[in-house]
Amino acid sequence: MNVIMFIIRVLKLLSMQGKYVILAFIIILIGAAPVEGTTAKIAAGAPVYIGESNLDISSALNGCHTIAWWQEGANTSAPPQKTMTIYEINTVSDKIYHYNISLESFTGYSGSWYCIDKQPNNVVFEVFEPQLNIKVWDLDHNQDVSGKSIPISTNVTYRVDTNLYPALLPLNRPGINPSDSFFTVVLVNPLGRVISTIYTGNAGNAKTQILSFEKQPFITVSPYYWKNGKDWDHTARSSFGETLYPLGTYTFTISQDLDSLQESYTTSSVTNLTGTTTKSASVTFIKDTSTIVTPLDMQLVSTTVPGHTPSSSQTGETATPTSLLLPVKTTYTPLPEWIGLAGIIIAGLIVLGKN
Repeated sequence: MNVIMFIIRVLKLLSMQGKYVILAFIIILIGAAPVEGTTAKIAAGAPVYIGESNLDISSALNGCHTIAWWQEGANTSAPPQKTMTIYEINTVSDKIYHYNISLESFTGYSGSWYCIDKQPNNVVFEVFEPQLNIKVWDLDHNQDVSGKSIPISTNVTYRVDTNLYPALLPLNRPGINPSDSFFTVVLVNPLGRVISTIYTGNAGNAKTQILSFEKQPFITVSPYYWKNGKDWDHTARSSFGETLYPLGTYTFTISQDLDSLQESYTTSSVTNLTGTTTKSASVTFIKDTSTIVTPLDMQLVSTTVPGHTPSSSQTGETATPTSLLLPVKTTYTPLPEWIGLAGIIIAGLIVLGKN
């Protein structure tokens, strides 16, 4: 409502000045533009991750100056195992708006950090070590097929397991919006090329859709599944009949950079970031196994007694497909002589009667 009133007032002031119409339009756009989201503002008691930097923890502190950590299961009435003064009492500090969950200060101290300036000791934030994993998931059999070879017609998706998803929930990060995803997924084909789109069928088919690969998923649950994986037709062909997705190994790689977390680990000389800021999973597509058709129409070739059909075990003969049987010549039994003579006499009588 305030934005609307602002626009009306601007229009009234500039309505009589035609040359300022463009200026008025620009002002309206600025006033109506959405506020940029952020993952940096932390709510009280929210999860934070080792390596995050430049966080606004002012709301989480709520006036607190000193925070403390007890080992999980320890008696919080006893002295804490570690304390940390954010800023001194009766001072003003900009640090609370640009706070770092540094590796040097928080590694080995995961869990709840409490305010000890006042009672009760409320949780300021929960510290976690970032965990990230990706798998190739077989949708037809509901199982992990990472590192395996599967028929190319198998429906697959990528599955992400992570403890970072709470950082995209408004309850924990009040300034969040859907453009703030810090996850990136890349799919590479056997030729080393990045796949940016997927086909749901052969090119040129009226029902075929070309969908964008979900490169920046907004992950708010764990596990998380790529929603369009089920629609990807690995056997799709181009309008020229060429295979769009050749046989071979396909690799999914996920990375995350929550509040410059990658830079923090690199600066601290951490070289192995697998499972922390990045992870990969591969699957190899092979040809579908062909189906062997067995002829069902089989017939025995043997000498039989009327009214009795011997089995193959009785005759010792093998079954032969009908298509291989030779044609049998048809024979006829001659008629008795008296029937022929009677026919000649009858025919003669008919001729005499007509004359």
